[in-house]
Amino acid sequence: MAKPARSAKGSRISAEERLLEKQQAELLQRAQELEKRLKHIPLVMERQEAQQREATKRRAAAAGPSISPYMGRRNKARKGKTFRMPSRERFVAKLWTLALLLTFAIIVFMLWQQIPTVPR
Repeated sequence: MAKPARSAKGSRISAEERLLEKQQAELLQRAQELEKRLKHIPLVMERQEAQQREATKRRAAAAGPSISPYMGRRNKARKGKTFRMPSRERFVAKLWTLALLLTFAIIVFMLWQQIPTVPR
């Protein structure tokens, strides 16, 4: 029996089939690689979070007591009393109060000057 003659169309189809099979194999390999990474990512993330928590604990322990008087434990006996402001903040608050009072006094004085006097 004689072999059928190969046509250009038949070889082109088989070349396309080989190319498609090669691409399919590459895609399958890439999909397997991505699945492997996907399974590995949660473990890596969990490890990083644990390291971050540990570093936070170490920093907190190394920091020592807090510097600010507003932080830390508060005495329950002082709950009803007012909390004193630091001296610098108290000074700034006094300056603002005096500036506002002076402004108010100037406004009142200027309004008083505008009131017409009534002759008797």
